[in-house]
Formats: sequence, structure tokens, C-alpha cells
Amino acid sequence: MPLGDEKHKQMYEELVNILGSRYVNDDPAVMQAYSRDYYAVGVLRRRRPEFVLMPGSTEDMQKIIKLANRYKFPLSIIGTGMFLPTVVAAADYWCIIDSKRLNRVEVDEKNMYAVIENSVTHAQLHAEAIKKGLFNGIPETGGQASAFCNTIWAGNQGTSYRTGMASRNLLGVEWVLPNGDILRTGMLAVPGGDYSWGEGPGPDLRGLLRGVSGNNAALGIVTRIAVKLYPWPGPAVWPSEGVSPGKKSELPANKFKWFLLVYPTLEELIEAMREVGKSEIGVVVHHWPAVYFDWWWAKSREEFWETWLDEYWQKNCKYVLAVCLWAHASEEQIEFEEKVLMQIMKETNGRLIDDEVYQKWAPYTINNWIRDSTACRWMRVGGGLGNTAIVFDSLDDGMAVFKEAWELMDKYTPPALDSDHASWILPMDFCHQALHEADYIFEKTVDVCETVQQSFVDLIRANRKEGVISLASGMATLNITGRDYANVHMIMYHIKDALDPNNIANPTRFIDMEGMKRRLKKEAEEKAKEAK
Repeated sequence: MPLGDEKHKQMYEELVNILGSRYVNDDPAVMQAYSRDYYAVGVLRRRRPEFVLMPGSTEDMQKIIKLANRYKFPLSIIGTGMFLPTVVAAADYWCIIDSKRLNRVEVDEKNMYAVIENSVTHAQLHAEAIKKGLFNGIPETGGQASAFCNTIWAGNQGTSYRTGMASRNLLGVEWVLPNGDILRTGMLAVPGGDYSWGEGPGPDLRGLLRGVSGNNAALGIVTRIAVKLYPWPGPAVWPSEGVSPGKKSELPANKFKWFLLVYPTLEELIEAMREVGKSEIGVVVHHWPAVYFDWWWAKSREEFWETWLDEYWQKNCKYVLAVCLWAHASEEQIEFEEKVLMQIMKETNGRLIDDEVYQKWAPYTINNWIRDSTACRWMRVGGGLGNTAIVFDSLDDGMAVFKEAWELMDKYTPPALDSDHASWILPMDFCHQALHEADYIFEKTVDVCETVQQSFVDLIRANRKEGVISLASGMATLNITGRDYANVHMIMYHIKDALDPNNIANPTRFIDMEGMKRRLKKEAEEKAKEAK
């Protein structure tokens, strides 16, 4: 790391001129903190960034990017900093942009959307929205994570059954391109326009941002977005009592009604889920495996393992379909939808979960799937989280996805800890699509994490072989996966080259431009030889 050389000193002076000394840091101790996060591979990363920058506006961001092009130094950006594998330093003179000063949120009550900046958390957005009788379908990464980042990067919402993937709720966008130009999409491109309409009349380039895992800011840095909000029939202040981890949260029973339906097999549960989707009842619909019940409920590692080894949750919650009905129109709406749900349960061989189990679990846990504080509960009992399936497909393909995922999970258990062949199903768009996920936890030691990394390599290989869309394969560099997905790497190579000629925006992660140029040069030379 060339810390302290002449280029470093010049960069520091220029960055201070832009942001002020308070918001530019190159202290090695601080840089070390920006090379670690909660995620497993954090213990394997050894490279620190050279600077941490804290811009306060789009204009600050534009000046930084223009400076990066002049001095040709790489940069990346974090939201709340909880997930670093795709943005941590990977080259000399690397600058990490910490967006915590970009934390403003504005709610447009009339038009039902919110304008948010990079570090606005799910909890912050949700708290502001429900004051106005609105809510954002919160992604499944925890209330402390960035709502902004998860809207343009892998946003699996707790309410996806009705609100879809978070990225589908993206409206207008303000975006600093890698060459320093500012792009405003949709209505924002019109003088006096607002964020309410992303499709036009200006350019709609949201497809370059949103996806299963987005572009990791390799195509520029978005500084402000609008997200769609939905009607909220609940209270203006989220109800809770007690102190964490023993905190309870129960929404008004006349406005929200939860049902946990138990099925003999996963196949029968999936069929019931499909029927719920056909009826278009409810707002929250999930299948949670038994291990989720313990993960979310346990107040300590001791309580988790005591309950898990006793098989309390495995015996009572093996195949559970969770449905939450909301009184958007009236209390009579819930009454009607409950009758429909009970008829579906009867026809699909289900039953209501035992009340003792429901009362033991629900008050502490169940409404987290509306508010979301789930990721931190994983960390409480495990330390690291791994997956052997994070696949987006139809409900029909669920069983095949899980069969392969469980075989891979068995291969790596141990060191992966027992999760009883976990199978989370998150339906989207009234069950026309679904996320199928098989999770496990593990101890975050170097040896274990190296093994877990290998499991992800196997997972990406399996995804590519099957041609399925998953979060794991979506996070891989396009040089590796592009040929398996309609040669998308060639399209993105030309777009990246046009927008970022100096390759300063998070180089190597989304697509390795230098590697692509070497490959294309080699292929051209081989074709020339064949022609001769």
C-alpha cells in the first residue's frame, strides 16, 4: 500500500479542498475498520482502503468522481457498511465513500413515495412513512441496513408477495456517472419535474441499476432515489414493549391478523401457497423453516441450542405457511379473507399451529417480517450466515431447487451447523415468482470461512450449469458468468467502457475490464491467425 507517497499527499490535499479535513480520513486504524464487516469473508480480507471520504451532497460526489478521473484512483461506496465483499479495497489508492452524511428522507404523502439518500435505513424510512399512513415494503436485511442500497441491490421484501422485489418500487433517480456527469431519469429530466415517474419522459435507465444484485456502483454512484410507498393501516408509531432481546411487538389485532398453517409436506405447503396467491388475499406470505423460528426467537446462543437440540421447533414448525391479513379497507375485509384462507387450508390438508407454540413465538418475532430486524438475530446465535440456494424462480421449481441445495449443504455440514435442511420460500407478485433460499450458520473462524467460500464457488457453478438466476451467481464477476447468461458480459463491457473510460468506479467487481480487454485481444489474435 503506497500510504504516504507523493500521490497520496496530493490526493489528500485535493480531497480536503473538496470536503474539508473533517470528512477525509487516512488514519490506518480507521482504514482497518473499513476492511471488516459482519459477513463471513470479513475475516479473510486483509486489504485496507487508503482513504475514507464522507460527501454531503450530490455536488460533493461529482467533485470526488471528477478528481478520481484526474488522478486515476479507484473508489467504491457503502451504505451502512454492513456488507463489504463487493466494495472493499482491491487496489492501490482505493477510496471508500462512506455515505452516512447522505441521510435525508422526504415523504410525499399525496403521491405516495419517498425520496431518500444513500444511508437512510429501513427503520428510518419506515418510521417516517407510517406517520403519514404509508409504508415501504422493507427488504429482508434488517432495519439497520440501507433502504436505499437494498432498493437497487437485491431487495427481497418481507411484503414481496404483494409489493414485489424492492427494485420494482424504484422511481426517479439522481445518478453521478463515472465520468462526473449527473444523470436524472424519468420526470427529473424535465425542468421542474419530480421523482414520481421513472419511466419518462426522460431516459429510463433503471435496468442498469436494479437486478438480483445490481452493478455494485461500477456504473456510477446514485445519490438520491424515490421509492414507492403503500397504504399503512397501522398506528403512526410502531408499538413495542420491553427491552431487547426480550422486546415484544404486537400490531392491533383488528387491523393485522396472522395465521400459521402447518402442513405434512413441503409439496402440500407449496400448493396451498399457490392457492393463496390465486385468491390475492393477505399482504405477507412466507414459508419459514423450523430453524428460522429458533433463530428469530432465541434470546441467546444458549437458548437457541437448548431449544434446537431438544427439537422443539423441528417437531412443531417443520412445514409452516405464514399469512398476514391487513385491514386496508375495513375490518370486514379481514373477516372475509380469513374465511377464504380457512377454506384453502381445509382443501390443502393444513391445520392451524398449536396455540401454545404460536403464543411462545409470535409476540417476540412475527411482526419483524413487516418491520424487519432479522439479520441481527442471525448473528446473535451464529456469527456467520451461509446459503446453498438463493434462487429466483417459479413455485413449481421449488422442490428441485431445495433438493440440490440440501445435497450441497450436507457436503459442507460440518463445518456448517445443522439447520434441518432449511427451506425459506418468499413468494412475489401473488406467487407468480418466488425466492427459494437454504440457509445455515457457522462459526466465523478463518478455517471455517475458507470452507464456506468454497461452498459458494460450488453454488455458483451449480447455478451456471442449471442456468438459474440467483444472488450468488449475480454477485460473481460477469467475466465468469456472462457466457452462461446470454453473453451479458459483452453488453456490459461496452457500457462500462463508455461510461467509465478510466475504470475508476469499483474496478474488477462487477466486471473486470482489464481482464476483458486481454481476453478480447487474445480472441482477435486467434481469429487473425485462423484467417491466415
